[in-house]
This record gives sequence, structure tokens and C-alpha cells, in this order.
Amino acid sequence: MTRLRPPLSVLLLALAFALPALAAEPSAAQVEAQLAELRKVTAYDAKAPLDVKTVRTQKRGEATVTELTYASPKGGLVPAYLVTPPGPGPFAAVVFLHWGQGTRNEFLDEALALSRAGVVSLLVDAPHVRPAPWTRPVNGPRVHDAFVQAVVDLRRGVDLLTARPEVDGQRVGYVGHSLGGTVGGAFVGAEPRLRAAVFMAGIGDYSASILKEEGLTEKFRREGFTQKRFDAFMLHMAVLDGVVGVRAAAHPPLFFQYARSDEWVTYSNARVFIDAASEPKLSKFYEGGHELSDAARRDRAQWLRTHLGFAEVPFPGLPVIANPTAPELQGKPIPDWAKVRPAINIPGMEELQVRRGLTYTRVGTRDYKLDLYIPEVASHTAVPVVVLVHGAMHPALAAVVRDLPAFAGQARWVAAQGYIVAVPELGAPATGPAREQWFADVASVQQRMDAALAFLRREAPKHAMNADRTCLWVLSGGGLWGLSPALKKQPPAGLRCVAAWYPLLDAPALPKGTGPREALGTVDAKKLPPLLVVRAGRDSPELNAALDAFVQDAKGRGAPLTLMELPEAHHGFELTDDVERSREAMRQTVRFFEEHLFQ
Repeated sequence: MTRLRPPLSVLLLALAFALPALAAEPSAAQVEAQLAELRKVTAYDAKAPLDVKTVRTQKRGEATVTELTYASPKGGLVPAYLVTPPGPGPFAAVVFLHWGQGTRNEFLDEALALSRAGVVSLLVDAPHVRPAPWTRPVNGPRVHDAFVQAVVDLRRGVDLLTARPEVDGQRVGYVGHSLGGTVGGAFVGAEPRLRAAVFMAGIGDYSASILKEEGLTEKFRREGFTQKRFDAFMLHMAVLDGVVGVRAAAHPPLFFQYARSDEWVTYSNARVFIDAASEPKLSKFYEGGHELSDAARRDRAQWLRTHLGFAEVPFPGLPVIANPTAPELQGKPIPDWAKVRPAINIPGMEELQVRRGLTYTRVGTRDYKLDLYIPEVASHTAVPVVVLVHGAMHPALAAVVRDLPAFAGQARWVAAQGYIVAVPELGAPATGPAREQWFADVASVQQRMDAALAFLRREAPKHAMNADRTCLWVLSGGGLWGLSPALKKQPPAGLRCVAAWYPLLDAPALPKGTGPREALGTVDAKKLPPLLVVRAGRDSPELNAALDAFVQDAKGRGAPLTLMELPEAHHGFELTDDVERSREAMRQTVRFFEEHLFQ
């Protein structure tokens, strides 16, 4: 029986992470060892001829679809489609790899849509669907070689694209679905030229799946595998896990897309991959199954547009991700979550009047401003006011919070239903980078919250606002200052209700006298304005523990509090969970406003 003798690099790798501890969080040294091995096994001769051969060419509208092959460094030819828009460019480019049951045809419609926005696409057949003699099985003992070949052939695909005169080599992205998402992590870790990558329903710890579902089965024994050889094989496979590549410090922005009802990829599979990735990253969950929805397709195109810079994609519906026009923050771009718009769209969202940059207070030499989103109904009558209270964020990001689609989009869908929505810039509570400094200045943010409400009441006649009918809408860390007006012994005049989504109600080193639960103990809870608290079941355990304690305390004191629970929702569910339950929670919040502002 032939024995596999692992190369020295694999034996050294075995010292870095033992097989039984595949799921453990690796150290920085282990990450570097894994990445080094990944790059070694996916290396190839970049100077070797691509040997591109055209099979046939056809026009699809204004786009040209070229069926071609190019040489694989691992043997045989790679069948692919090249979809090119008209004109000389320079164009952004995207490499696509399909799911395990599909072929390059899976993404052809998507590539044609992108071509109308000025994008070149390369759609590659995975090794296991290529015709003989080029095919390579993607399961059992040969899966390792198939994964390596898939990554190497994708890298050669980047070579093919960047060699073309109409392609801008600085704007190349990747989209992989299922199998394509699973090997995509290794591709990102091995290929430095990518500027963005989308992983659709990918599994980041595929080697663990093999170990759990197969182990040393008869399939492997028939190939002459002993336990020792199988263990060495698993070490080889672990190097190709997606989690290895996405831990790289210099990877491009990543977008993870998953379906709530996926029969093949579980929620725990998704979390392993997402949580392993370093920033920058974005993740969203959608309704439906493994194939993912049209909403995911729309988001994917707009996210790629953000990072690769091309024209508007002609998909129906509003863009979800903003154009890449936001300012830089200490050398880092605005995070992707801040560019995402809410998971609900209604008519009239884009036709609102927006009054921007109204100064509501000055602190030292700095003006603090707010924006008003005004519906058409306000042209002939005064309407109620909803104040959108943002959470805790980097001070530089807080300064531009009014311009972020995550907040402007929120304001639009509520204002379109007949409310004036005020979005104040409240600043940040941090006094420094240390953990104990993150919330050291909550009191100042609470003072600005009071100043914003006073300004709205004072300026109400100028802007058709009915300041006697005001509700607060508090998000995340805004719980530390957005609830404070309602928890005063004498709440502001006209404050009718407070809705708090996944609110932060306690924080490290929170100064005495500034916490919501402490404030609750100083007032008659029965006289508080009605409170609606939305709890995301998959939020931080620490955040939810503080939220649960506040809710229990408030209800025990007789406060008019309603708790809405979303067991499968994440923090920022309106941005990350594109499912009907999120939209229904959003609609219920507006009904809560209606109940207390119009009745």
C-alpha cells in the first residue's frame, strides 16, 4: 500500500494547528503559516502562455459573448465565456465561478446586465464540469486537487483579463456561488489583484465538513488511505478552507450573502465564514433558498459598483449600496454597512424634500447640524415629527452620519408615510481609543440630544412640524442618549413615544448617572411615554443581557413598554436581514408611531 509522505511544509503546518482543533481560533502565527502554505500550493508560472483559443463569438444586444478556452497550469483547458461591452474601455472586470450543480451559464444573464454598465466578465467552468479529458472530480480523495486547480485557474483568469487592453487591471472583482463561494476564500487569500469579492452561500470550513460527514470512509479506503494518510490529506484540505484566505490582513472588501432557508448551508456554516473574515466585510441574509433571490442579485451588483466603480446597473428597484463618494476616515473608507439602504422600499421615497445642514447647536467652534426629510403633505399642514437617533461610531464617521445611506434611507421610507423625519448629527461619546474611553462622554451626547429636540420645537413653524407630536426612533448605541429625554422627571413637551431598535443600554466604564437603567430608577415609570423595544435574537449576548435587564426592570415598575422579539435577526436587521420578518418589524414600528402621533 502506497503511503503519502507529507512535504516538510505540511509537517510544519501540523505544528501550527493540530487536526482536532480545526475549529479553534488560530493565533497570528498560525494564520501566517496557513496563508503561506495556501499561497505555496496555489502558485503557478505567471509567464506561461495562456494559449487563449476562441471557440465561437456571438452578439447579445450590444454585448459580445465569446466562448473560449485557456490553458490550466494544472493540465488541460479551462472553458469560459468572456462577456465584453462595446467600446475601448477601460472597463472594470469580474470573474465568476458557479455553484457545484451548475456551469458557467449560471451567471450569463448577470454578466450581460453588468456589461450594460461597462463591465467585462469572465465566467469559468469549474474543473468537475469540464469535458473529458479535462474533468477532475470535486468530491472524495480528489477534492483537494480540484480545489487547488479551481483557485489556480481563477488566478489565470485574472491574468487573461488584465492582459486585455479594454480592462482596467486595478478594478477586478470576483463573484462565487456555493462551490464558487467556498473556494473563493482561498482565491482571495492567494490572489492580491482582486479589489472586491462576493461569496454567495459559501462554506468557510469545508475540511471540517469532510471530517464530519465522511471521515475515513470506504470511499477513501478504496484509494489506499490509512488513517495517517487521511490525516495528512485533511491538513492539506484545511489549507484551502475559505476561512484561511479571508483572515489575510490585506484582503479586498468582502460581501457574504446567505439565504434563510438554505437546505445545504446552515446558519452556523455562514457564521464560521463571516466571523473568520477580517475587515472590511459586509454580510446579508435573504429570504428563499440556496439559489438566492433577486434582491441578492441587485445588492451584489450595487456593491460591486461601489468598489469597482462603474455605471448604474440596469436592474429593477432602487440601488442599495451608495456610490463610492464618501470621504476617507483616517485612511480607511466608510464601512460597507453604512452604505447599505434598508430592506424596505415604498413609493415616494425619492421624491421627498430634504432640508440639509440646519445648525441646531454649537459647541466651541463646531456646529452640530441636522437634516429634515419632509413629505409632500407638509406643504399644506403641520405634520408629526420622528427623530432618528444614531448609535455609537467612530468620531470621524459620526461627523458624516447624515450623509450615510444607512440613515438617509431609514429617514426616507418613514418620511414617505407622512412624517417629518429629523436626522441629527450627535457626535460620538468616545474620548480616546481605549475601551474605557469609548463611552466616557455620553453626557455631552445627551446634552446635544436635548439641544436637537429644543431646536425642532423652536423652529417647528418654519418647517411645518407639529412639535407637540414627536417620537424618538433610537438605534443601537443611541440607546444611551436617545432614551434619556424620555427618562427625565420632566420629559420634553410634545414627546409622545420612543421606539428603540436593538438598543445598547449599558457599556464599559459608563459614567455614573448616564445609564438608562439608572435613570429609570429616578422616575415614575408608569408616566413614561410609550416605549417599543425591538430585540434581535442574534445580537451580541452582552447587549441583549443589558436590554433584557432594562425591559424586566421597566415592566416591573409598570412602564408602558412593548417588546418585539426577532429571534433570527442580527444587529442592524433592517440592513443585514433582507427578509419579510424584518420588513414587518419596520412596518410595525411605523404603526406604533401612527398610534401615538395621529390618535
